[in-house]
Amino acid sequence: MTEIVVIDAQVLFYFHYDYQKIPSMLQELKKKVIDGKITVIIPTIAIAELFWKMRKVGKINVIREALDRWEKSENIIIDDFNLEILKLMLENMESHELHDEIIAMTCKKHDTNIIYSTDKKFEDIFKLQLRSWKKRK
Repeated sequence: MTEIVVIDAQVLFYFHYDYQKIPSMLQELKKKVIDGKITVIIPTIAIAELFWKMRKVGKINVIREALDRWEKSENIIIDDFNLEILKLMLENMESHELHDEIIAMTCKKHDTNIIYSTDKKFEDIFKLQLRSWKKRK
């Protein structure tokens, strides 16, 4: 059985803009996705955030190509912000930022508690298992 994880925009940004500095943890994640050992769920809100950042630096074609690859991959699910997530948000009593809450509720929607990010709020507020490539202080 493959492990299911959710990733945030930081992960996408490393792979599509700052790819020369990809942390080893994210390189391993990419390998496991390619090998079919992990299924990655990418919330559309994370893609929108990446799109916004890449447009600002004139790299929108990179996103077009990435979106095409993601749609064709068997081990990547692009998940919409939809009514199911809104209903999960109604049950959530604490939040940090809207886009982070949407990403956290995407985890709950897919019955996973694993998120690749450096944002400790996913762990502290939403009680998710944070897989961070940054050392904790």
